[in-house]
Amino acid sequence: MTRDTWILEDEGPAAAAKYETLFALANGYRCLRGENPFLATERGGSFIAGVFDKSDAQVLELVNAPDPQGLKVYLDYEAVQANEEGAKNYKRTLDMERGLVESAIVFKSKTGNILELRHEKFVSIANVHRWAERITFKALNFSRRILMESTIDGTGCNAVGHPLDCAKHYEVSGTHGFKPGICLSAVTNERRIEIAEASVIACEDQGACLNLLRLRQGRESITEVYELKLEQGREVTVWRFGATFCSRETPGFLAGACERELASFRKDGYCGELSAHEKAWHKKWDAIDVRIEGDDLAQRSLRFNLFHLASSAPSGDSRSSIGAKGLHGEGYKGHVFWDTETFMFPFFLHTQAEVARDLLLYRFMTLEGARANAAASGCQGARFAWESADDGIETTPRWGVDYAGNHVRIWTGDIEVHINADISYAILAYYRATGDRVFMKDYGLQMLLEIARFWAGFVKADTHGKSFSIKNVIGPDEFHEHVDDNAYTNYLVRWAFGKTLEIAGDFENESPDSFAAIMERSGTAKLEFRRWKEVSEGLLLPKDEDTGVIEQFSGYFGLKEYPIREWDENDMPIWPAGLDVSKLGETTLIKQPDVVMLFAMLPEEFPRESKIVNYDFYEARTMHKSSLSPSIYSMVGLSLGKTSHAYRYFLTSIRTDLDDNQGNASLGIHAASMGGAWQSAVFGFGGFSLDAKGIPQFDPWLPEEWTSLSYAVKVGRAELRVRVSRESIRVESDMSLKVVVAGREIMLESGTPGTFPVAKCD
Repeated sequence: MTRDTWILEDEGPAAAAKYETLFALANGYRCLRGENPFLATERGGSFIAGVFDKSDAQVLELVNAPDPQGLKVYLDYEAVQANEEGAKNYKRTLDMERGLVESAIVFKSKTGNILELRHEKFVSIANVHRWAERITFKALNFSRRILMESTIDGTGCNAVGHPLDCAKHYEVSGTHGFKPGICLSAVTNERRIEIAEASVIACEDQGACLNLLRLRQGRESITEVYELKLEQGREVTVWRFGATFCSRETPGFLAGACERELASFRKDGYCGELSAHEKAWHKKWDAIDVRIEGDDLAQRSLRFNLFHLASSAPSGDSRSSIGAKGLHGEGYKGHVFWDTETFMFPFFLHTQAEVARDLLLYRFMTLEGARANAAASGCQGARFAWESADDGIETTPRWGVDYAGNHVRIWTGDIEVHINADISYAILAYYRATGDRVFMKDYGLQMLLEIARFWAGFVKADTHGKSFSIKNVIGPDEFHEHVDDNAYTNYLVRWAFGKTLEIAGDFENESPDSFAAIMERSGTAKLEFRRWKEVSEGLLLPKDEDTGVIEQFSGYFGLKEYPIREWDENDMPIWPAGLDVSKLGETTLIKQPDVVMLFAMLPEEFPRESKIVNYDFYEARTMHKSSLSPSIYSMVGLSLGKTSHAYRYFLTSIRTDLDDNQGNASLGIHAASMGGAWQSAVFGFGGFSLDAKGIPQFDPWLPEEWTSLSYAVKVGRAELRVRVSRESIRVESDMSLKVVVAGREIMLESGTPGTFPVAKCD
């Protein structure tokens, strides 16, 4: 394994906006976009988890907050820029192992003076309120002063440059000169959330003569200008320490909190905080890393996905979750979708279960909003928002643009109700993997019951009251709107009803008083259970009895076929000739796996033959217009022995942002695709799964490009470490437990690894 598999290198100034996402640094509490100190910012940003506001925007959105990253270096009054003629030896890298961005440049001014600079930045995961930079200067052929400008910018807006969506969500409430240091305070317009950003420049080299020349306190920004006297050939290091606080977690005067934190930070020192940060990352990587030997491209790309997904996790704050674009940009307005429960959640469940628990607690914290959504639908219980911000009230924009550029109504917030079933699925997956009865008693079962109450009122009975439909919905495939009996939704709802009733029965038998309290909190009466059972057993599940193909929704088989015949340079399908992309709902083309998604989530519910038939049918019709699509086809394909395309789909998934194969990487990471990449690696190639009883199973397969695959997973209180080679699989657990390897049941003893032959490697 080479050190290079931890390093991602910037492609240069031409791809600046993309790398402002790729090199963004986050710690779950906040994110600083990967702004380049040697380039003008294109899509800059600073985001704090849970800070939403509406102002003039269409809906609530994650606030692009005051940005503390402004940094400029001037040589002979000329800004040092990587895209200028005088720039040489420019290099910028992301060190994923250490959570550090490093930059270097040699710059020659028009007067002939040559300056060498090295810059590094980290956002601490050891203390989430801290971030810092280290800048090293070396005058190669001169001795004189240079200038350095440090700015906290409060002028930023969301959707800058967009004539309809541009909105500023905060007002600057004050700027402060700390002597040393600067601070800018702001408050959001509607939610009245206070934010404070502060920084201080320091240099311990007395011979360098760092002097503050000017402090500019504007109405919406604050800037310090320093002179730094350099001697030819002598290196000088300057640090910038940063602190961030928000009224969501910190009461009182935030500027004072910043000033105290900066004083403490300077005392601890840059190297002290960096060391704590690196140790925290080392511990995190020990839990999450997936090691691939023999394929450096796949290894580096997969680590990129794991790095950013882990960076997005809420930092002990159950009031926030992970948006579809992480904390890394304005895409999807920072909203939380079904992606979190279905794509990201399994990664955290089996590597950092405490984070998975917090993600579910976020849903519990938004339960009041979910009840309001249900009431607006004319139903009881809870209907969780398709797009959720801070309170659970539906926040999906009502208008958007389709593939043809037409201004269209967005219906997902009205009718893409499978989000409820997805949340039930995550709650039940958490319970099966952890056995956390305290969570289920205090939170989980109540959510399951309130979701079931919604479904019971949402379904429509036939005239005889014996069969039930879920009408006018959108499934995961969003090409088709206003459909009846979407297979994904109906199957998952039926399954969730059954599991909810099963767990409710267990709790009632074991602790009647506790169960009665849960029922009261959820507003559920026992007599409702009979209705739930009837609905579950009577839900329509359309299928072609001759072919065994599950009909994606009622009437799907009657739509027009457009065979996919061409693929682009990223191996993504090209729209078939003659297709009107404004009328996709009239075709059998699908955006992403819908029926096939069920096989990833409920593999034990379908016979193998049915899964193969449906996989083949729907794969041929999938346009992969969602980043979520390739990982599912990879993972499910591997489970069905369809290995020929599995590696290709895996590469497409892990390269989503690196290759920008969806065309919008500049707006933030594709966090759900990153979760799918982990699932494809661990559930797919690694062959890991839990059976219905929660027993770990392993049935791996390696592509010819790999010599081995290693990963760790947690099941309950046990941690298992797995290494798959071309001949065998080695499994070790820190607790004695039963596992199934390649269909064979084995009892692992604590600390004693077992090595077993495998037969599914090419």
